[in-house]
Amino acid sequence: MKKSIVFAFIILFITVGWLASGQFGQVNANDKKNTENKTNINQEVQVENTEEDLNIIKVETLIFRAEQIDQSIVIQGQTVYNKKIDVKSEITGNITNINFDRGDKVQVNKNLLNISIENRKEVLASVQKDLERLNKGLIINEKNRDNLLSKNAELIKLYEIEYLSAKQLIDKGLSSKSKLSLASFNLANAKSDQIDINLKYETQLANLESQIASYQSQLKQINLDIENTQISAPFDGIITNKNIEISDYVTPGNILLTIVNLNPIKVQGYLSESDVNKVQLYTKATIENSNGIKKNGKITFISPSAETSTRTFEIEIEADNSDLSFKSGITTSIMIEGSELLAHKIPPSILTLQDDGTIGVKALDENNTVIFYPIQKVKDTIDGMWVSGLPNEINLIISGQEYVSSGQIIELK
Repeated sequence: MKKSIVFAFIILFITVGWLASGQFGQVNANDKKNTENKTNINQEVQVENTEEDLNIIKVETLIFRAEQIDQSIVIQGQTVYNKKIDVKSEITGNITNINFDRGDKVQVNKNLLNISIENRKEVLASVQKDLERLNKGLIINEKNRDNLLSKNAELIKLYEIEYLSAKQLIDKGLSSKSKLSLASFNLANAKSDQIDINLKYETQLANLESQIASYQSQLKQINLDIENTQISAPFDGIITNKNIEISDYVTPGNILLTIVNLNPIKVQGYLSESDVNKVQLYTKATIENSNGIKKNGKITFISPSAETSTRTFEIEIEADNSDLSFKSGITTSIMIEGSELLAHKIPPSILTLQDDGTIGVKALDENNTVIFYPIQKVKDTIDGMWVSGLPNEINLIISGQEYVSSGQIIELK
């Protein structure tokens, strides 16, 4: 009895459990289905919202105000000597005297050294005597001509009288034609002799003048050689090289010494394409060396053509260097004086390019209309660029400018 009751209770519990499991499974299936439907609804909302966001153009603006800036140009340069020359020998001979040491400061026309004069004074005396002889020959030749012409003139006068007398006698029938012919012949010979005398004189004169010119040339060269035995400083400067010693034998072309002039000092620099038109000749500039020494100068040269490799233009600045504090070949900072200008400092990232190639920025006016402003670059800095061509105060689009066009009205939200 008891066993049957227990067995009945077991069957009851199993039946109730089976019924209960089927109900709960349906509930879970319905819950899962509801969850899937909710997820689909949420995805559709996000897509719709995403599409709406794509149709909305977002821009960011910022107010910029013009500032007064200095347009001075700062570049790096290098100092260059004002003048430099290798003093060379122009004659042969031995060094007989040296009046300088390397590094000495010398003044123009100071005697620096002497070269042996050799036999040049004797040659000079000989040439001078030859010139005196030839000059006397000119005088003698002229006197001979004058004497011969004077005698010839008397003969011509005499033969003319004889010719006229013979002709008169023939006209009267008192003389023969042979006498007239002789008188005519003598007169013609006398006139011919006159031409010969002048021709001979001109020939001798040309010969004498040619010799005189040759000796004068020799005299000039000898005097120049004697002058070149004394070497003097061609300008104020510093002796940088000494290439000779006492008794050295030198020939024409040998370098004796080198002189450098540092006053005024020259500074060579290079300007970019955008800066070269901002300066002109005699624009003031300040140069500063690595020791902090400053000097004022001016631009004395602007190259008309750019360097092929760098596309920059060479400039040259001269400054007083009477204290010789600036040496040649040192790195120098150059600040070229410029005028003041109203400009805006903007980030380069907001620049836009028009279809025609014009570079500028986009801004909003008081009606929130997009306006394009072309700009001119003034200078670059580490944290931005300075530009001109904009109103004093402007509301520039700093983000999203590539998505809007001129004339478009922006709705603020």
